[in-house]
Amino acid sequence: MERLEGRGHQARALEWAVVLLFILILGWVLLSRYEGLKEQALATMARYEHHSLETHLQVYRMRHGSWPPDLRTLIEESSRPISLKSGNARRRRLFDDQGRMLDPYGRPYRYDPETGKLKRPEPLRNTDGSG
Repeated sequence: MERLEGRGHQARALEWAVVLLFILILGWVLLSRYEGLKEQALATMARYEHHSLETHLQVYRMRHGSWPPDLRTLIEESSRPISLKSGNARRRRLFDDQGRMLDPYGRPYRYDPETGKLKRPEPLRNTDGSG
């Protein structure tokens, strides 16, 4: 009789191990899916923000007859609210220490005030030389 009870405990332990393994796999799948969706949302925000800034640059040029000296001036003097203006919780900082405007990934935009061209930020590079 003791042998049968011992096997019952082993079977329950195996069941628990299978359940825990299932929960871990499910958690991993959900977390990786969440990370993918978060990355997609960030990329969409970056595209929208770039397009919005280009549009606001054109409006600034039409109103003032010249391009703004920097993107900070564009943001501060905008008569229409820009979605990325103060208080947006999607990022920690809108400008870096050098006064350059940052995209949602934290990379500085490349703006030429003489031509009004707004280039997409440089892609992030890995420090190990692989990217």
